[in-house]
Amino acid sequence: MKQIFFSYFLMGCVALIGCTKKRANDISITTSNRSSLVLSEQQMKFIKIDTAKWVPAAEQFTAVGEVSFAEDNVVRIYPIVSGAVESVHVALGDYVKRGQLLATLLSTDISLYQRDYNIAKSNLEVEEKNLSRAQELFKSGMMSEKDLSQAKNSFNNARAEYDERKQVLELYGGSSQQDAIFRVTAPREGYIVERNINTGTQIRTDNGTNIFTISDLKTVWVWANVHESDIAKVHEGDAVRVKTIAFPDEFFEGKVDKISTMLDPDSRVVRVRTELSNSNGLLKPEMFATVQITPRNSEKVLVINNNAIILEDNQYYVMMALSPNEFKKVQIRPGRVFHNFTELKEGVKMGDLIVSEGSLFVLTAYNQL
Repeated sequence: MKQIFFSYFLMGCVALIGCTKKRANDISITTSNRSSLVLSEQQMKFIKIDTAKWVPAAEQFTAVGEVSFAEDNVVRIYPIVSGAVESVHVALGDYVKRGQLLATLLSTDISLYQRDYNIAKSNLEVEEKNLSRAQELFKSGMMSEKDLSQAKNSFNNARAEYDERKQVLELYGGSSQQDAIFRVTAPREGYIVERNINTGTQIRTDNGTNIFTISDLKTVWVWANVHESDIAKVHEGDAVRVKTIAFPDEFFEGKVDKISTMLDPDSRVVRVRTELSNSNGLLKPEMFATVQITPRNSEKVLVINNNAIILEDNQYYVMMALSPNEFKKVQIRPGRVFHNFTELKEGVKMGDLIVSEGSLFVLTAYNQL
């Protein structure tokens, strides 16, 4: 009986030892030791790793602004004759080519230019005939050289008058036909970004309002309103990131290329200009924009992505990679925040690999060890 009981006891111990070994092997799959966490290949798909790095330190600030034309690439068309708009051939936003007809005006000014041109043309024809007759008479000895010289002078004066009237008529887009039509044509290719006339609009040359504005919109200007308290932070060449209401997920990057010398006495702001490439045509004049300005600074600080930092029990932590899929929790002391990055004063060194996305998931799994 004792031998049988001892045999059962011995078999139970062997089975217990085997179970203990199997459990130990199972645990080693997920943790290499008590202070680190090992993730499976499937779990690694849900996280991203970033590197602690040195970047220039800069105190960023945000200003409101608006998109405007790049004045260097804009042509404004003003009326050079008075009259009434007969027809408009383009709409706002249309793309036009150089020389394309934009509008026609019925103008009494053109009538006057046409009248002067036709009178000068008739006078020239008369003087041309007189000169031809004088030359024939001179050859036959029936006219003196003095009279011939006078005929030549009269012809030359009539020719000069004709050339002048012709140039004026062509300058104003008229023709020799008595139609009194002034034709507005595009001086360059681009988009119609402003149209201030309609059929029947009365045009006066003493009115300072342009009738059309043409811009290629390949580049635009963004004017930011910088408050008086932030003026000292802005310098030409500072980095700029622009975001618009229309495209909240799109960022447009440029640099400060001009700072106004005048302070608006009412709003207490200075206008700061940035030129942006707009090859995709997303930015439209008059759009409101949020402008983030990063001043230049030679100082460098160690930073990591903001998403990597976790607050737990009033302490800040990150999940640091020890190997491609092994992580440990590290306490840090953060400093200043620079847009997407946070300064690190303690806990991490240059080149350390940190979980930047999914850090909370990894920390939760680590705390369950």
